[in-house]
Amino acid sequence: MTAIDTGIKKSTTEALRDLIHSYPSGQVVIRDPSDLSIGWRVIFNQGQVNFAESIIGNQDRLSYLLQRCKPQLEGFQPQAAVSDYAFLCQLWQSEHITREQIGDLITAVTQEALIHALAIPHAQYQFEANAQVEPLLLNTSLWDLVLPVEQTIKQWMLLSSEIQSPFARPYILDEAKFVDYADYVSHQIPQLEQLTDALNQNQCIYQLAQTLNIKVSDVAVALHPLIKLGALGTHPYHVGEVLTRPRVACINPNKSDQRNISQMLEPSGYDVMHLSDSIRALPALIKSPPILALVDSELPHVDGYQLCRMVHQRESLRNLPIIILSPKRGMSERIRTRLSGAMACLGKPFHHQELLALVQQVAAELPVEQQRQLCSLPTIEPSSDSKALIQA
Repeated sequence: MTAIDTGIKKSTTEALRDLIHSYPSGQVVIRDPSDLSIGWRVIFNQGQVNFAESIIGNQDRLSYLLQRCKPQLEGFQPQAAVSDYAFLCQLWQSEHITREQIGDLITAVTQEALIHALAIPHAQYQFEANAQVEPLLLNTSLWDLVLPVEQTIKQWMLLSSEIQSPFARPYILDEAKFVDYADYVSHQIPQLEQLTDALNQNQCIYQLAQTLNIKVSDVAVALHPLIKLGALGTHPYHVGEVLTRPRVACINPNKSDQRNISQMLEPSGYDVMHLSDSIRALPALIKSPPILALVDSELPHVDGYQLCRMVHQRESLRNLPIIILSPKRGMSERIRTRLSGAMACLGKPFHHQELLALVQQVAAELPVEQQRQLCSLPTIEPSSDSKALIQA
């Protein structure tokens, strides 16, 4: 897997365009960092898009899309073990639809996924080379797919602060407000009794749209004001296991350094815990153990090397990986790093990709049980310099 540095100021559309230009064949999963359980997969070859889909909730999404695009196929349901693309190809190969119809259906399914992927304000990307679909039924430029649905993408972007995706599950938060504000939705969803029943059944927005037989965007637009007014709330699609963001401790007295490290790591899905004092750092690390500690060498009271030794004397933190951040890059710093028990010494200033590679190397080496509790994160191949630091 490869993480793509897209730049904070780029739109998701621009970032995906640049990614396809840099890596013309493969697949990318696009996620919203605020809900990493939901993602959208885009498969492309030689710079052309072949297919796009969601990574969860495929049955709910496809059931809705078949109702909208091909009502005669509503009774067909994909099996859990069959991919979306394979299921759609089966419909064509079993002669339930024509070659032209399967092309139109795959285009519609792909465009709908792109709408929600590209509406994510500050997306996280996960790239994998050599992914492909067979048989190849769609081979279209990104812009040819995006331009017809550009307004819908902008519409979902405006909704995203309250409704992160069509997989959100709206529910009645305040019955009195829901009754009072029912007029807000009555012109778009006249079936209020049916809507109320569906909301009480914990249906996601795709399911609501299918139940009410209206467009998913119309459901979202209708419910949006009720969510803003507090009449409705939203549950995540999966209410079971919660994915947590891996915590990295940054022990550094310099506020500017702390801010820079947050800007380097947080867009890639890490939670940065800031500590500015070596004395307070030890109890904080014991209370909330991170996967890694970034320790400045020039801490007040107790320097970073001494703090590293103190941390590793604690049983619960004995195996905590530590990277020393030092303004010096000489042999003495390497020796002090090795004697302190830290895994590496990273000279300041450093490039953000260098730091990210080291952090991701640590995350990749966590025990399997701990990795299962963490969100799926993109990774980048450490540079030769980073590998040398890890081995030092």
